[in-house]
Amino acid sequence: MAYWFTKSRALLVSSLILTLAFVVACGTAAPEVVEREVVREVQVEVPKEVEVVREVEVPVEVEKEVVREVEVVKEVEVLKEVPKETVVERTVIATPTPIPVSAGPVEAKVDRVIYALGEVQETNRHWTVGRPSYYQFDPYSETLIGIDSVTNARIPRLAKNWESSPDGREWTLYLEEGVPFHFDWGEFTSADVIASFDRILGEDSQVSAASFFNGATYEAIDDYTVKLTFPSLALDTPAILSRGFGGGEIMMLSKRQFDEVGVEGFDEMPAGTGSYMYGGRTVGQSIWFEKAPQPHWRGENPDFQEVELRWVREDLTRLAALLTGEIHIAALSRELQLEAARNGMVNAEAGAPTHYLTMFLGGQYYGAYQEDYDPSVPWASPEHGKIIRQAMNKAIDRDEMLQHVLKGQGSLMLLTQFHPVLGVWNEAWESDWEELYGFDPEAARELMAQAGYTPDNTMPFTSYNYFSSDEPETAVMLEALINYWQPIGIDVTLLDSEWGTVRSNYRERTDFIKKGGWGNVITMRSLTNRLRSWSSAQGVGGSGYYSDVIERNYAEFQAMDTVDNERIHELLMEMGNDKYYNFADIPFFWFTLQVTYNPEVVESWTFPGTAGSKTSHWDLLRAAP
Repeated sequence: MAYWFTKSRALLVSSLILTLAFVVACGTAAPEVVEREVVREVQVEVPKEVEVVREVEVPVEVEKEVVREVEVVKEVEVLKEVPKETVVERTVIATPTPIPVSAGPVEAKVDRVIYALGEVQETNRHWTVGRPSYYQFDPYSETLIGIDSVTNARIPRLAKNWESSPDGREWTLYLEEGVPFHFDWGEFTSADVIASFDRILGEDSQVSAASFFNGATYEAIDDYTVKLTFPSLALDTPAILSRGFGGGEIMMLSKRQFDEVGVEGFDEMPAGTGSYMYGGRTVGQSIWFEKAPQPHWRGENPDFQEVELRWVREDLTRLAALLTGEIHIAALSRELQLEAARNGMVNAEAGAPTHYLTMFLGGQYYGAYQEDYDPSVPWASPEHGKIIRQAMNKAIDRDEMLQHVLKGQGSLMLLTQFHPVLGVWNEAWESDWEELYGFDPEAARELMAQAGYTPDNTMPFTSYNYFSSDEPETAVMLEALINYWQPIGIDVTLLDSEWGTVRSNYRERTDFIKKGGWGNVITMRSLTNRLRSWSSAQGVGGSGYYSDVIERNYAEFQAMDTVDNERIHELLMEMGNDKYYNFADIPFFWFTLQVTYNPEVVESWTFPGTAGSKTSHWDLLRAAP
């Protein structure tokens, strides 16, 4: 049994927590914790059976858009949730539904609520970083399309309606009128939308969604209407322009502010349209936001006057700060959530298991990027790469890992990103799982031996370990993998890194990223979105795996003259089979996002978990009475 389950570790964990709590309370720097200790104390909650309405079931996420004042017939199918799985993918009709005005916030016990999470790339320029750094922007800036706080459905936001042409290439957005920017920077109009599109396509842009706009044109029809025209099928347009579930990167900012004070002036006090406005930041420590003047244009009325996001790298330090009252909300690993619960803390949980944990392997450039392919990378070699990747999968006891990383609060993911609810699913993946991926350390050792590696002649592998916002599961998973891989002949080195470093290297396909792999927590998105992201034609290489199948299928998808759902389904199924049967990566679990809060300060927080910043909907962060 792996070392982290020994009960003698309980005293060490408790002593570390008490020591950190004392240090935090005294206001001095917390000691560095070298080894994360874990107690096996599992508390599994079985979710209640609920009914979820799924509108217009399709094999990919396709927004069926409606011209205003046109009657639409909706096909509705009711699906029942089963334990550890839920239906989340929905196609909705975009209609300008007004949001009720709140009766008014309660009198909060603190003016500023403080939320501690992992590190981000600090900047006010959202277009120069990627997820999960969007925590810095979501409270004050808004996207064109929103997501429902419970269902993840696409809903109107700064765009009150949108529609598409029958071939999915032309999209028209109808904007809200009379929306003011913070700090008196004028009214939101189509000019701000055009400027925002220009910004994410600029030379300094790191926005992954920029690739979606390759070859596209966009224009302002009038002050409140914008039209986008794409050279190929663009079914994911509503997702890309939304707050999350595939979007969250394209923020609407004031063109007038940029024109009058430039980027440097924008940096000092960026203006958005949200229910919070930018307050300031202390570099290396935190960023904070102040409640925007009321009434907010959409009726949002937050309970707290200020929200502060504080960057705290270590999981144990965040717990100590929560228990001493220095902070009020924390992103914690499941292990430390149990300790927090013993001390009266409570979890806020997203409405559905739309997060997945996986590990990607660098260097697998089998498709268009042949010039970057290095056959000496063991797990990518033409001779033994496939059996090494299979061995890496079969060496892992995922049942044990589920208890260790998520305390049983998740479900097995057979193939990275694929879920039956997304409409593309091969039942053979289920029947073939035990033989191909199932836990069998002896078989894993034999596969590694065939490739020439044994515990006496090990294969070096670097795990890039970064501490990121709301992703404590990643570091726990990477540390646990050492226990499974060392016995089969893999010498694992944990290399502390930063997300920005990992991201830039896998995008540029450097030698650095070919030395190992990286873990990631990602939100569910449409499979057409993933097909684009995983291709070399327009993607960003987020999976580290390129293949001829992916390249060919994405090219065919782009070239379609009409929306052929049956053929799209076939293309996605072929991509899934290619990744599954070639062991493209190390899939782990689907789970729900959770954060832990002090119930004396916070009463509840409702968020869908799929926004660009994962936690979102700051106006729904309710103060304890």
